[in-house]
Amino acid sequence: MIEFNNRDFKMWAYIVSHSFLILRSPLKFPDQDDFDESQSYNIDIEFTDVIYVDAPTDLERLQIEELGSEIPEKFQAYVKGSEYKVFELTSNARRYYIVAWNCTIGTNNWIAEDRISNMNLRHDQILASSS
Repeated sequence: MIEFNNRDFKMWAYIVSHSFLILRSPLKFPDQDDFDESQSYNIDIEFTDVIYVDAPTDLERLQIEELGSEIPEKFQAYVKGSEYKVFELTSNARRYYIVAWNCTIGTNNWIAEDRISNMNLRHDQILASSS
């Protein structure tokens, strides 16, 4: 499980043709009143080959976990005999789910860019990947 207790995330972008979803905790600038060095970069959570999304557009104090053997019954048909994974997102004591082939979490300093608009971009650091 990965926890982001001091960051808020937004459903940043989704492209239907590639089934690619990005949740982003955007960076803050030094001139902002609530600036903190730990928020001087974006955190992007990228899901590839997404086949199911049940999540709000804003997520606070996010926890994310790839489920192993304890997959809820309603997702069994999505993952049985496939390489799809079920990701459980917890925010404000509520659980949400995304079913996708892969999840990568990376940091970057992009202002108006993301990997949907430019797949050649590379994260500064990869924090986790489920592939």
